[in-house]
Amino acid sequence: MNIEQTVLPNGLRVVSVNLPGFDSAAVAAFVKAGARNETEANNGIAHFLEHMAFKGTKTRSALQIGAEIEVLGSNINAFTSHDMTCYFVTGLKSTVAQSVAILGDVLTASTYNESDIATEKGVILQEIRRSADNPSHVAYDGYGLTAYPGQSIGRPILGRAALIEQVTRDYFTDFVGQNYFAENMVVVGTGDFSHQTFVEHVAEHFSALPSRAEPVTVAPAQYAGGHIRNTDKDFEQVTILLGLQSVPETDPTVWAHKVMARALGGGMSSPLFQEVREKRGLVYSVSAYSDHGVDHGEMVMFAGTTAKHVDELLTVACGEITKATAHVAETDMARAKNSLLVGLATAKERPFSLARGIAGSLFEHGTIMTPEDAMRKVEAVTLDDVKAAARIMVASNPTISLVGPVPDQDYHGQVRAALA
Repeated sequence: MNIEQTVLPNGLRVVSVNLPGFDSAAVAAFVKAGARNETEANNGIAHFLEHMAFKGTKTRSALQIGAEIEVLGSNINAFTSHDMTCYFVTGLKSTVAQSVAILGDVLTASTYNESDIATEKGVILQEIRRSADNPSHVAYDGYGLTAYPGQSIGRPILGRAALIEQVTRDYFTDFVGQNYFAENMVVVGTGDFSHQTFVEHVAEHFSALPSRAEPVTVAPAQYAGGHIRNTDKDFEQVTILLGLQSVPETDPTVWAHKVMARALGGGMSSPLFQEVREKRGLVYSVSAYSDHGVDHGEMVMFAGTTAKHVDELLTVACGEITKATAHVAETDMARAKNSLLVGLATAKERPFSLARGIAGSLFEHGTIMTPEDAMRKVEAVTLDDVKAAARIMVASNPTISLVGPVPDQDYHGQVRAALA
């Protein structure tokens, strides 16, 4: 695997990863802007924009974009997170030039036609309604609003229906003007092809991107924590998210925090799964994971249970978390580290996953972190590192999001007492 990087005259970073022997390839354009770059007044516009980019350009209709991609056997798609937006094509290495051409057109010449906006509003509103029917989605939305109150990083990526209904073309052109410029983007290609040829394709089709010396800034994330309870819909189970503050992706101890989350609740043999499901039968599934951004991080437990078991589940989960501050079994440590290593090794063999990881490291660290770099950091984590990570988490103010038929009681106080 050979990684090369070139910066074009307009400031656009172009990265290629040569994967000898691969017939498949991925081309992805990443914008360092997502829901985090919104205000309360335009919450949801980053995601809506991702939809609108494929609705037609000055030279291609939406049907033409889809037809050109699909006749190649390729797939074109996009996603929006709080920190970035990505537009990508996966296909054969022989079609990389066409992939670059279409993505360049989408990102430099989309028209945002008013009639298309009106139609797509219906699609977005259906997506919001579908999300509201999913208790997990409702719990995650509540979690963000509670962990980061009054901040864009805590608001739902889809936005609110009332706001989406008000969107006009100016919302899109304003957001693009503020965030879609060459220095705020990176184009990554992964596959068995020449870096120089790839750079030439990108230079041709992304030349219309404007340059801007002034970087985009966002307000630092301010974790708060707290408790939110949503009983609006008649769900059978209570969906539970229990989060504790961790460290940012840029913190040198972040891999210890990732190992800690996997050791606690990553897999059927994890202490959390064994204690909550296997020994007590309180849930069908329970897990823990960590989530990290450039200036924030959390470890989150996810579970679903009946209302009468919420107290016991939270008490048992907190007990397993606090145990990790003093003792982590060697077998749990090995399982957690190997799980992370397998994920990183697999990413090397998936062109798009590799592209996404490279863009993320550029946006978060300013440099490229390869899967091999990350694997070395995982392997260097010690038991003492993991216990120290657990102590940091336990000392934070928990965030609890509950959705479903849950009694109105002080679960936040209960969790804080159990973690003390």
